[in-house]
Amino acid sequence: MSSVLEEELKALLSGGSAPLPDKYDMVSESPRPLKLKQNVCYIVMGVLLNEKEEVLMMQEAKPECLGTWYLPAGRLEKGETLVDGLCREVKEETGLTCEPITLLAVEERGAAWVRFVFLARHTGGTLKSPASADKESVQASWWDRVSPLALRCRDILPLIKLALEYQHQPSHPYILPHLHPSPFLILRMLLVCLTTPGDLWILQSASGPAHLPAAICATHGGSLLNPLRNLLQDPPKSYGILEVQHQGGDGADGLCLTVMGVFSGPEPPRIRVDNLSWVLMKDEEVKNSIKQTTLLPLYS
Repeated sequence: MSSVLEEELKALLSGGSAPLPDKYDMVSESPRPLKLKQNVCYIVMGVLLNEKEEVLMMQEAKPECLGTWYLPAGRLEKGETLVDGLCREVKEETGLTCEPITLLAVEERGAAWVRFVFLARHTGGTLKSPASADKESVQASWWDRVSPLALRCRDILPLIKLALEYQHQPSHPYILPHLHPSPFLILRMLLVCLTTPGDLWILQSASGPAHLPAAICATHGGSLLNPLRNLLQDPPKSYGILEVQHQGGDGADGLCLTVMGVFSGPEPPRIRVDNLSWVLMKDEEVKNSIKQTTLLPLYS
């Protein structure tokens, strides 16, 4: 295994960031740079809990859902980082300031809709009242999760449950986006195969110095995981996100998700791309780190 690949693995497994390769292993036909409000939409959402484990909710002002309640959320604006967008949406819709603790989950329906769900803590401000109603929201309130409340959509209930569970027992390390610009939607893949008797294999790219495979995803139709699904006949038995990269700004509305997938069997699965191959991991420190890694949920 090359030293470049080992350094890339160690950086990612320790919660750090690693640069993307100069050359990608899979490229969608005629890849287009991502531009907010044109061919990509990022949603930022915050789950904030107080000391009573009540959830911060906002009452909708939009005519189509007027009066219903939802978690503070909205579309990322041009030039914003994901954290900037989260803090702005929470302030506009609830009156409170906040700081993120970690990403709780990423949900995707292709480039047309990617939602980043954060667990955050409130740091100040005044809870929005009906007297301050505007186009962003009518008011905000802490919800005890028991009292009847007209929800805009019940899709937030599993996310609230996830936040409560994480607060009691974190299911993955704190993960916040790393600031790296990219014009494209990139899927970097850490694919691991556990074989008997205790061997661990890593899929590597031979394009230039050996590195983790990376693909430029299509900007229209299908899941962000399509490159992974096209690479293998059978998907990994489990997968999740190891790292998120995004910066925003001119020419940098792209995103990189480093996804880790785990296989097991008598031998590594066959790969459909010629310049990729399985390599045996011999570094015990890296092997143990991989086996102990917990991942950010990705809902696709």
